[in-house]
Amino acid sequence: MIYVFAGIILGIVAGLNLNMVYSPDYVVYISVSILAIVNTIFTLLNENLKGEMNALRSSVYMIRDLGFGLLMGYVGEQLGLPVYLAAVFAFGNSIYKNLCEMINFLLEKCNKNK
Repeated sequence: MIYVFAGIILGIVAGLNLNMVYSPDYVVYISVSILAIVNTIFTLLNENLKGEMNALRSSVYMIRDLGFGLLMGYVGEQLGLPVYLAAVFAFGNSIYKNLCEMINFLLEKCNKNK
């Protein structure tokens, strides 16, 4: 667990100190990619908590989420419509669902120990 917190702190420090500039044309793709990665992380945490985690499944989740989100962003840009918002809604809903499942699992585990 200490490695997780060290990685988060290191990532925040590196992100604040690195001067990376990107084109505003890629904002949709970057935001959807970040949401896809966060969605995959929460899915993996939920599976790890339940003891169902698999390395192959985690790779497929990441590729699926990134592919879905980037495809929605690309199609939306080609049509001139904010279609990527559907991907944002889907990822946000999935993150919320996984977070609720993790909390319920931990509460049930805590109640069984009492």
